[in-house]
Amino acid sequence: MLAFEHLDRDSDTLPTLAPHIHLWLRAVVVLGFLSFLSSLTLLVVLAFKLLQWQIKSKRTNQFVILIFNLLWADIQQSLAFLLNVEWLRLDSVVVRTPICFAQGWLVSTGDLGSGVWCFVIGLHTFASVILDYRLSFRAFFITIIALWTFVYGVSSIGVGMYSSEIYVRSGVWCWIHHDLKDLRLWTHYIWIFVFEFGNVIIYAVIYTILLKRIRSGYYTAIEAKRVKAISNLMVVYPVVYVICTLPLATARMSAMRGSAHAPSLARLCLAGAMITSNGWLDVLLYTVTRRIMIFSDEPPPDNNGIDTFSAFWVEPPKRFGAACTIEGASSGRNAPSSRRKPSNGLITMASENDSALDLCGLGSNDIKLVTTTHVVSEPAQPEDYEEMAAEVRKYRPRTPVGRWSEDSSNVKDMELAHIPN
Repeated sequence: MLAFEHLDRDSDTLPTLAPHIHLWLRAVVVLGFLSFLSSLTLLVVLAFKLLQWQIKSKRTNQFVILIFNLLWADIQQSLAFLLNVEWLRLDSVVVRTPICFAQGWLVSTGDLGSGVWCFVIGLHTFASVILDYRLSFRAFFITIIALWTFVYGVSSIGVGMYSSEIYVRSGVWCWIHHDLKDLRLWTHYIWIFVFEFGNVIIYAVIYTILLKRIRSGYYTAIEAKRVKAISNLMVVYPVVYVICTLPLATARMSAMRGSAHAPSLARLCLAGAMITSNGWLDVLLYTVTRRIMIFSDEPPPDNNGIDTFSAFWVEPPKRFGAACTIEGASSGRNAPSSRRKPSNGLITMASENDSALDLCGLGSNDIKLVTTTHVVSEPAQPEDYEEMAAEVRKYRPRTPVGRWSEDSSNVKDMELAHIPN
């Protein structure tokens, strides 16, 4: 068993931080605080939303619950690197302290938990978008409990074997002793690499299938344009996770080859700054690309699939309204083509919106224009609900005893229509 009195130079207390390390460690602390604050804020918002949905509609949404769990893992990860503020305050890294143990524990659970939930969100996206499959809520919650049991169980193996002595100085923060190479590998880094490559494979498969569907005419022209943008958007998910986690994982793996290959303290700080940025980048990524799922007044149905994504750089198609274009006939070679029916003098001009413009009595003094419009009824999409909810909020009373706006009669009807049957 390890003993503190036998710690080597690389594991024992670091008496003084070098001046240039102060700058690097401050960057780690600032980014850790940003991730902690943003993740905690969104976690509170989602907790309120989930409670509101349960009270109002007696149901929730699986994807939002997965985001909730990812944020909880990101909070643990960011808090681990935020604790470096203690080493800045002391101007040294001190082992044999509760802060050192807490930091080592949070690094283990935070890194592993973040990888687990990023990977599970990828699997959920594949199942819902490609396979149109969802777990039952009973199986879903059992899976969540099993995954957290896995995270804390694997992280507890070292603590069970070596008690509090497992976490010592590892660079400029505390983590598993560098002599325990197998423990580091099999309880941490092997899983990080599995989740990294797993995410890349999952989203690559999703991207390939969506492109194949677009080319095969699986979607309409308007849908294909949006799905193309969404498929490009999905590439960002694995890229962000790999960029954030790979530098530290490769640095630690390199150190396992011997002290000659150990990364410098500045390189460790840079890698730490990147991995602790996982939290605020997750918050930014999911609030921008899946905001319909997160900020909807009603719990979005779990069968939305591709409709849950928001490609913010693509102008959404206009859902309502109509347009009518009339072109006059001209003589000559460049005259627009038309279908003439000599029997009744009717000319029908083709239209791109499945409507028809009929000119009757062509050649006489009077011209009669007949517009035929085809009306198609479609199920409401998430963006429709979002637009209606925004209109309702505009006229809603500002106080508990306030009155609705006098011009809000139509909005009240919209609110009633917004309530699902």
